[in-house]
Amino acid sequence: MFDMVKIGRNIAKLRKEKGMTQMEMADKMGISYQAISNWERGETMPDISKLPELAQIFDVSIDEILENHKGTKIIHTFVNNDASEFLKNNDITIEDFTDIAPILKAQQADEVFEHMKTKFNIRDMISIAPFVSTEIIDECASKAYEAETIEDLKSLAPFMSEEAIDECARKAFEADGIDSLKSLAPFMSDEVIDECARKAYEKDGIDSLKSLAPFMSDEALQECARKAFEANGISALKSIAPFLDHGVIEKWIRTGLGYTS
Repeated sequence: MFDMVKIGRNIAKLRKEKGMTQMEMADKMGISYQAISNWERGETMPDISKLPELAQIFDVSIDEILENHKGTKIIHTFVNNDASEFLKNNDITIEDFTDIAPILKAQQADEVFEHMKTKFNIRDMISIAPFVSTEIIDECASKAYEAETIEDLKSLAPFMSEEAIDECARKAFEADGIDSLKSLAPFMSDEVIDECARKAYEKDGIDSLKSLAPFMSDEALQECARKAFEANGISALKSIAPFLDHGVIEKWIRTGLGYTS
């Protein structure tokens, strides 16, 4: 892995050797001095588009900036626009990719991934999810779900599109019921949450909604609750009562079956 602290110190050393302040270097590169400061403190790294410019300013090679790190060979191929040939003829490990991903642009990270995607399982994807495109994550997550479980998608869900999450959620619901959606519910669309909840109510009753109730719309939750109240009285609402509007419940009790919505 790139040691950001060491690389930051190296950038600071090279800058000082050139007699430049952080502000002067930032002006020269057209970026904020805070970006330079973050690099030198080891909090972030220059992205790949800045490395050739840094090398030119310092009059050194990219290897020297990155301290001849293993990943610099791959970085060079992108800088020189010949990554495709390199990736075709070299075996890149998951560790190699994870290492260089933070300084690649999403399009470049996608290119590396396409050459090695058969090596990744869903747990490996979590380490590179912040760096590849949503389209890549959706494709891999959908395929991985077929081989693994809905619970395995929980860590990847923040990086997936809502459409892909909903697709996997519908499949999980059909296969394993509403309780299987607990891990994905915070990332699902309101429409699909309500859709699955209504189906679960019709099949298994109001108690089946307890795990999904915090994520349902007020409209869908009250709709199911009204049906349960009509059929079985106020005691039927015990499991979901914490999620219902108490004013609505009191209205139902007062008006009985003659309530109005």
